[in-house]
Order: sequence, then C-alpha cells, then structure tokens
Amino acid sequence: MALVLGVAVGDVIDIADQWIAIISVDTQKTATVIGKDGDKYTISSIYETEVMPSVWVQLGPEPARSRLRLQFEAPKSIAITRRPPRPS
Repeated sequence: MALVLGVAVGDVIDIADQWIAIISVDTQKTATVIGKDGDKYTISSIYETEVMPSVWVQLGPEPARSRLRLQFEAPKSIAITRRPPRPS
C-alpha cells in the first residue's frame, strides 16, 4: 500500500536521511521537486519517478493548483514524514 501525503509548494518531505521539497506545480499532471543533493525531479500523475534508491513518487489523484498529493512507494523500513511548517 502506498503512502499518500497532502503537500503544497514549499513543503519539505524527509525520506530517511534525505529530503525533497516541492518547488512548483507545473500542470494538473506534473510537479517539480528538488532533492537534498540539488537534483530536480518532475513528478507525474501518469508514471512513478525514483527520487532515491527504492523510493518512488507519483502525483496522487486530483492535483490542484496550490495543493497536491504525493504518493510514495518504498520499503516500510524507510521513514517518510512531512516536516511541520515553520512558525510565521
């Protein structure tokens, strides 16, 4: 079963000792994320993208212009958590 997280542009997802951040929602079917190493990935609702070994990400159903759902497929041994927002 996949893990689905609701996220917005600017949110950061910790994946084990790495992270990805959502930098843009490009279309209703694609978004762009950046990893800790500076690599950028296009995430699609049509196919999965491997953002690190054994961690695959895809846009979940019904992406919106400002909010979207990321669907993760990874071994249960890999911790995946959304960082809490910074206080304003």
